[in-house]
Amino acid sequence: MHNISRLTLFILLCSSALSGMSQSVPSLPYSVAGLGEMKFSGLNKHRALGGVSRALTDPYSFSPVNPASYANVKYTVYTAGLNSYLGEQSSADQLANTTYSNIGYFSMAFGIPNKAKRNMGVSFGFHELTKVGYDIETGILTDTPATYKVFRGSGGLSTAYVGFAYEVLENLNLGLNINYNFGNISHLEAIVYPFTTDYFSFSDESYDYYQGFNFDFGVQYSVQDSLFHKALVQHTFAATVQTEAKLNGNGYKYAESFYGIPFYNNGRVIPIDTLTYAPNLSSKKVKPLSFGVAYSISDPQHWGLSLEYEVNKWSGITNDLNNRPFFDNVRYSAGVFFIPELDFSTKGDFWKKVEYRAGFRYENLYYNFFNQQVDEIGISFGLGLPIVRSYKLSDEQISLLNQVDLSVELMERGTTQNNLIKERYIILSLGLNFNDKWFIKRKYQ
Repeated sequence: MHNISRLTLFILLCSSALSGMSQSVPSLPYSVAGLGEMKFSGLNKHRALGGVSRALTDPYSFSPVNPASYANVKYTVYTAGLNSYLGEQSSADQLANTTYSNIGYFSMAFGIPNKAKRNMGVSFGFHELTKVGYDIETGILTDTPATYKVFRGSGGLSTAYVGFAYEVLENLNLGLNINYNFGNISHLEAIVYPFTTDYFSFSDESYDYYQGFNFDFGVQYSVQDSLFHKALVQHTFAATVQTEAKLNGNGYKYAESFYGIPFYNNGRVIPIDTLTYAPNLSSKKVKPLSFGVAYSISDPQHWGLSLEYEVNKWSGITNDLNNRPFFDNVRYSAGVFFIPELDFSTKGDFWKKVEYRAGFRYENLYYNFFNQQVDEIGISFGLGLPIVRSYKLSDEQISLLNQVDLSVELMERGTTQNNLIKERYIILSLGLNFNDKWFIKRKYQ
């Protein structure tokens, strides 16, 4: 069998790969490497803040990125997020548009009363972890006989988690997530002879279903201080560690020959012969150790500023495309929010009660192509639209804040130098954040 390297994909992209991209799957050319494109694991309200979430404290919300945040939750929170990607991808001489949408996450969290009267919270849910999606056909080479190559990949990993947090000391929260990572990834590589039956076209396909566990540990510590001897503000310091995830795969490898002319004309595969079929093959992948630190300063009723630094230690893992180590994935983020008036007991201008958000992030991604690291930059804006539900519980009047989170992020990744791809996206996100009251005694009339 011919050994078709996926690294050839990037050598050929600069000429004609983009013109052959199909929109039947997400067009993510860099997902050809490693576990694919790593997806944001926070909530969509955090997207609007440049991805910061570790040091945020909110009785109406939480962050799966830092399980210590569950202890801040006073009510029962349900949250879900949808994302749409509108973008363009360019090489040295080609340009193509791409669009796709996905469900990013669904999670819930709730506080638990206890005799110690310490804050305690539990959360569970799932979120997208990685995404693989590319369908690329290179230009036809005019050698005799003429050929072209096909590269396809699909799949990705998701994470289901359950987490717990506890206020061990006043204003000091510790948290733990248990993560179950699972999903499938497939790759196909083919050489096609489009104009002759003297040579058979052939393809190699691999499929693996991966699963494995890892853990998140988080801490938050908050103190209050007077700012310029006037307003009282809150300082929150946070840190997280995510352990390495060893992913065990089970799958198969399959190779076949087929007729190239009908495939070239209409994409129809007419098989000729099975060249290789190897079922029940085991494989292993690793998602590396990561850690992050964050700081926020806020008047939680009106405004907040948060800074965050995150490192994923990919440099200890080898890229199987070129047997070179990956780079560490490093992210720097900053986010701000502002609420003109957060008094829901009074009627007033709706737009004064909206939470206005903005953020910035810069990342060095883990991909290693031609010993060059790929960078990504994003600027984001968003709104938290309030929906307040008030009701009387015994002698207590309770107002629950629900939010519809809207955000837009302008993102740029990569470069057209050294046969690589530059991507520009507008990411539109919708998040739903609803609150309810559990674990309370009700009086019946």
